Amino acid sequence: MLEVAKVAAMFRTFLVVLSCVALVPCIEAAENVILEGRAGKVTSDSWTIAGLESQFELTASGLHGEVRMARITLLESGQSFDDVQVACTGIVLTTRGMACNAATFMATIPGVGRQSMPGTFTWDKLTGNINVELRNVAIAGSRMRFEILASDSGVEAKYSGKSLNVEGLLQLAGKFTDAVAGYSGSGRTDLVGRVSVPADGPLRVVATADLNAASLANDAGTIAAADITGRLEVDIAVHPDSTRFDLVMDSNKGEAYLEPVYGNFSEHALHLRADDVRTTDFTVFEVGQFVLRQATLLDAGGSARLSFPEEADAPASMTADVTLRDSSVATLYTSLVQVQLAGTILGALDTDGRISGTVQIVDNELRAALLELDDVILDDQGGRFAVYGLDGVVDWRADQAGTPGASRMSWESGTAYGLIVGGGDVQLQLGNSDIELLQPLRLPTMGGALRINQLALHNFGSDDATGRLDAELEPVQLGQLTGALGWPAFSGTLSGRLPLLQLSENTVTVGGDLSAQFFDGTMTVSNLRIEQPFGRVPRLNADLAFRGLDLQRVTETFSFGYIQGRLSGDVTGLTLVNWRPVDMDMTFYTPPDDRSQHRISQRAVQNLASVGGGGAAAALSTGFLRFFEVFAYDRIGLRCRLRDNVCAMSGVGPATSGPQGTGYYIVKGRGVPRIDVVGYRETVSWPRLVQQLAAITRSSAPIVN
Repeated sequence: MLEVAKVAAMFRTFLVVLSCVALVPCIEAAENVILEGRAGKVTSDSWTIAGLESQFELTASGLHGEVRMARITLLESGQSFDDVQVACTGIVLTTRGMACNAATFMATIPGVGRQSMPGTFTWDKLTGNINVELRNVAIAGSRMRFEILASDSGVEAKYSGKSLNVEGLLQLAGKFTDAVAGYSGSGRTDLVGRVSVPADGPLRVVATADLNAASLANDAGTIAAADITGRLEVDIAVHPDSTRFDLVMDSNKGEAYLEPVYGNFSEHALHLRADDVRTTDFTVFEVGQFVLRQATLLDAGGSARLSFPEEADAPASMTADVTLRDSSVATLYTSLVQVQLAGTILGALDTDGRISGTVQIVDNELRAALLELDDVILDDQGGRFAVYGLDGVVDWRADQAGTPGASRMSWESGTAYGLIVGGGDVQLQLGNSDIELLQPLRLPTMGGALRINQLALHNFGSDDATGRLDAELEPVQLGQLTGALGWPAFSGTLSGRLPLLQLSENTVTVGGDLSAQFFDGTMTVSNLRIEQPFGRVPRLNADLAFRGLDLQRVTETFSFGYIQGRLSGDVTGLTLVNWRPVDMDMTFYTPPDDRSQHRISQRAVQNLASVGGGGAAAALSTGFLRFFEVFAYDRIGLRCRLRDNVCAMSGVGPATSGPQGTGYYIVKGRGVPRIDVVGYRETVSWPRLVQQLAAITRSSAPIVN
């Protein structure tokens, strides 16, 4: 910003010189009369003139005059103006004063160069007022006009110019102030306004700039505006201890970044009003009151403190109390909130909906929020979670002083790691990085529900996070759960209780075994441990035990083929990374004490044979066995030891050598007609095995590879 007091001092210098012309007496003579004067030095409190010379000539055609000054120096800034000249042909003297309608002003202006400027001046003897007009003043690649009035009450200069170069204006301003150091610009602007220097008040500058594709940026990168088209109005008052101003900005084109806030005005027009803005050094600005609107996206107001450190690598800082009125969640998230959440689970969201309320920001950090949500959407770009149709009130504070009110929210639907979650409502106590459930929460999902009886998280989002969870699972559809995990689709239901889960050091552990019931059997999960549960790559370790599953129910729901009997299994050393298995020892087998009927269909035999890459499939396609639909069996068993995405396969036990070599029993038959399913593949690609099982369950015919 220009230090306009120095510019006003320069204007005063010209006015003093011009007033000297009024001292010329009225002379009547037949011949030319020439009056000359010299002064080595003229000094005031704010300026000095060196080498003052004047010459006035009275001729038959009128009174002419010229004043020369070798140098004018502004004492406060040390700025000098060399070889200043004022000439007038046709000075008119009247009883009221003096006038010149054809004056020429010549001066070397810092940042502009030497130029000649046509103009006029008048002096009113009764009021003491002096008026000066300067035309065609070459500034910033264009021409400006100045109208200057000096009176007992002070000095006022009106100015106007068309299509001024923004870069040139910055260069000119840099000759008078350090406030614009480190700034660059481009584009053009029309400019109109006035500078007032009252005798008993602060210097005041009023300006209106009509910007056209104007750009401005500082070297630190904390302020940047590009291709701005619109109107900027400023009203500046320079006091001895501070500079104060009001501004209004309207723009319908361009974009701007004021760290940490970004706005695009081409898509949605901007209106900004800031009143009672104060600064002492042009690095810290106290904004008494502001209003910020961006079409239907943003309607905000409040007070703020903005700091722009002089150090190039130091970030800008904002402290503000903001009131939001029916604003866009997407606009606030992308322009302000997202940068604060970078690197967290909320750092990359697609958002929508409306929001209103109050927000407190201290040094760029959100410290308090009381917000009302209306039909909000939060959708993680990584596909981990989503919430749709979120309504309610959020009351959150970063400090521990006082207890915020309860936050109450409801939603229409959502997702969590591929699982669809139905609508619900919740009451929470929020504070700093803490979350506590105030009443039990029921989350409809997978045809059943997850009921959360107790939930508390402390220091959420940090490596020091701790928490506890107590929940139970109402019967849910297994197919939806296994599908979300990328496994072959199961059928049937799953229910059970989740004992107290503890979160500490970014790791979830369980205070006991998890138990569930499905397929008329049980499943127990022990040694459960989840690392980085809210990170980008969570890691799960556990051991699973299946006991007494009804194979008829299992195979019917899997569309695998018909099998009667019971099935047990163990999955030890299970490791999931980003919810995909990378390590485990998985065994399924007929329980030794199973006394139920053991029968298996021809289709199930073929599908099991295809998994192990072994015999039985060929035997069923030829010979008398093809006439039997169901066979009796003694035992079933299959084992996969997963390492490096490859399963090492085995079965019930070793089989006798055959044409394909030595294999292992997958199904060991009994009775007549007897059929054995022998596997010969020692290793199988895990992705291929999963795809094959998925293809089997989707097909009504067996898949044989």
